[in-house]
Amino acid sequence: MIKVMKKINYKLLSELFVQKAVRKYLKKEDFGKDLTNTELKEHGVDIKVKHKDCGWYYLVECKGDPSANVKSMGGSRSSSLNSALGQIISRMHTHRKSLYGGYNYGVAFPKSFEKIALNKIPFYVCNRLRLSIFIVDNNGGVEKYDHRKLRKIQK
Repeated sequence: MIKVMKKINYKLLSELFVQKAVRKYLKKEDFGKDLTNTELKEHGVDIKVKHKDCGWYYLVECKGDPSANVKSMGGSRSSSLNSALGQIISRMHTHRKSLYGGYNYGVAFPKSFEKIALNKIPFYVCNRLRLSIFIVDNNGGVEKYDHRKLRKIQK
């Protein structure tokens, strides 16, 4: 018996597109006023915004889709996911005064990463590290997954 797999077509989204969509989303959540995009060659986190009313920050590492010329799209996505996690973890502050104030972290990916990202990153890790996963669709819409949403998905 041969099982036919449904092929899902995604528009390839650039890292800059993902950054802009997440910045717009965070601005609606009252994070950040002066929102400028970092260039791809710059060092540091892709997005760093401060809440307008309090001292909360969001630091987000973004990745775009691999080029259409890549031999293995799945392998490239997995590698990009691991890279984003490593980059954001290396930027985490160790001298936080409280678990409930200060810095929040995130990784942002195009919709094509959704399945791998939501299954590979455990909800309890997101809870402890204050990490959110942002998934950006082709229209620039953003879905935020925190540890609570991930727990329901990963049951």
